[in-house]
Amino acid sequence: MSKKCFVPAKRPPDTPKRLRKMLTIAEKVTLLDMLKEGKSYAAVGRHYGINESSVRYIKKVENNIRMTSAISFNKYAKRVVTVRNKAIIRMESALALWINDCRKKSITLDTSVICTKAKKPYETFAGSDVLHDSKREGDTDLRPSTSAVHALSSTFNASKGWFEKFQKRFGLKNISLHGKVASVNTAGAVEYVSNKFKAIIEEGGYKPEKVFNMDETALFWKNIPSHTFIMQEEAKALGFKAQKYCVTLVMCGNAAGFTIKPGLIYKSKNPRALKNKNKDALLVY
Repeated sequence: MSKKCFVPAKRPPDTPKRLRKMLTIAEKVTLLDMLKEGKSYAAVGRHYGINESSVRYIKKVENNIRMTSAISFNKYAKRVVTVRNKAIIRMESALALWINDCRKKSITLDTSVICTKAKKPYETFAGSDVLHDSKREGDTDLRPSTSAVHALSSTFNASKGWFEKFQKRFGLKNISLHGKVASVNTAGAVEYVSNKFKAIIEEGGYKPEKVFNMDETALFWKNIPSHTFIMQEEAKALGFKAQKYCVTLVMCGNAAGFTIKPGLIYKSKNPRALKNKNKDALLVY
């Protein structure tokens, strides 16, 4: 008797592919707590919109999930960390907190500074792990040996590959700092406008038409691009020192919303382009 071969039905081409839903570490911990309270696998699966088999697998790796949640700084991570070296995981969490603290204090960081900083907390956490293991084995010496700590610290070099993976795990990105916003005394400016400046206006009886604000800005009216296109046969394009044709503009307006004619500061009082021209008829001073 010949055996029948069952061929699975193919998905119609117009049917959209089902999106795979991945829970974060925090959501998985909450899911495990719901199971601990006595709820069924099917009920928890319906709550999160996943299959019952996925709930059972999360329950199977409960220890790894809870360990990752306890030592990881990124609560929105979706993958369970395979803990091969606990010192590195703890060091990365402490390093991420340090980076956030430096950002609040407007301290600039680069790759070399972060990699150098990572080595010190790793040695600290590696030494604590050695001490914990020695206590568990019944060693009477409560101080970790220098050779053991050195052996562990030599396994972590804060290499370029580690830093790239650290960037992806914690969502770090390198940006350019622009402007002078970080050096502005915001609290002092608010206090001046709310108290001192208001008192000056009331004491002098100034109207909005008599309160002016003036500032200057640079205008690069003719700037050569720093990039160019070359043919494939050419090896490179010779560079040159680009001329930056810059003038200074002075903008001024009052509190009533009226803007006076801008002022222009050039390197010469009588430019050759304005020879025999009436400068009073220009749109700027």
